[in-house]
Amino acid sequence: MGSSNKRLYTYMGKSSSGKFIQGKIKATNIQWARHQLRRKGIKLQSLKKCWNLPFWGNQTIKANEITLFTQQLALLLKAGVPIRRCFTILAHSIKKPAFRQVILDINNDIYLGDSLAKALQNHPRLFNAIFCNMVEAGETSGTLIQILGRLAKYQQQDQSIKKRIRKALTYPLIVLIVALAVSAIMLTQVIPNFAKTYSKLSGELPYITQFVMDLSENFIQASPLILASLLALIVIGKLMLRQSQQAVFFIDSLLIRLPLIGSLSRKIILGRFISTLGTTISAGLPVVIALKSSASSVNNRCYQTAILQIIEDVTSGLSLQRALGKQAIFPITLKQMVNVGEESGSLVSILEKAGQIFEQEVELALDTIIPLIEPVMMLILGILVGGLLVAMYLPVFQLGQIF
Repeated sequence: MGSSNKRLYTYMGKSSSGKFIQGKIKATNIQWARHQLRRKGIKLQSLKKCWNLPFWGNQTIKANEITLFTQQLALLLKAGVPIRRCFTILAHSIKKPAFRQVILDINNDIYLGDSLAKALQNHPRLFNAIFCNMVEAGETSGTLIQILGRLAKYQQQDQSIKKRIRKALTYPLIVLIVALAVSAIMLTQVIPNFAKTYSKLSGELPYITQFVMDLSENFIQASPLILASLLALIVIGKLMLRQSQQAVFFIDSLLIRLPLIGSLSRKIILGRFISTLGTTISAGLPVVIALKSSASSVNNRCYQTAILQIIEDVTSGLSLQRALGKQAIFPITLKQMVNVGEESGSLVSILEKAGQIFEQEVELALDTIIPLIEPVMMLILGILVGGLLVAMYLPVFQLGQIF
């Protein structure tokens, strides 16, 4: 059954060694929760459904908090602190109740015999497949501390790019919303007052003024229909994106082909794919599992489809370079670098270098685009609002002709 059907239960009891223990467990029903706990050797004293308290149960745990947790765990383990003691220390240092409870649950699962990777897998919203797979590889190879360090570095790089993209998008979005709001207010509140005044004039109004007055009148009449249509489009669009894979594929395909935005999107996707692939392979994961992790990290269906085909080809016996070469969506430079890496036995270092190159290209593209956004958005705002004002005041400058 899916994790979405599981419920959370709290329990108290004694372990097989006679030590008092309490914690939480996810199960499809209370009978299955009791069965799981008994299998772990716990003699139950109480077991009941856990109701999430509204003041902390829905708290959002941010990505930078996961990164900080990863860094701190790596430092404590490097200092020789036992893993359960690490989680106890971290739980006491975390102020957010929701995250603290997650740390305590992980610690409890480890006490009951689960590996760290298995305990993390119980919280997929916080620790994705890439994180859990790398931790599992670190536990198996005895390089957990190094793996956690790489994970923290990977998370920091990923968050840095996301932060810059959000910063680049926030300003134009705010300006666009303000421009549309001001235009709507002018069309519904200001221009009708001008129209009443100008209707008393006997002369002919300038064409642009008459056009804006007609636009205002039509907008007021059609505003309920416009709002209803927008809401319907949003609802239908969301339904299509949830149910139609073709619709998602079409939008993702369009996104990487748009002028300017398409080039930036491709660089971001490639940078994330290469960084994830290099990080997971360096952690000791097999190439196929590393590719699967990379596919899950890429939020574009076109690239995901290509990566899944690469996985099939590699599974059937092709080298990574040959499998990559069959996919036209990947640039020739990346294919050549992978080829050199495989032939020289330095694939990991080549992928890390390639990831750095694409991240630098993203940084350069953002540095080029961000300074251009402000004047362009101000120009759009000026044309929208300024155009309406000029249209309304133009008859004032031509009073002699109108009278």
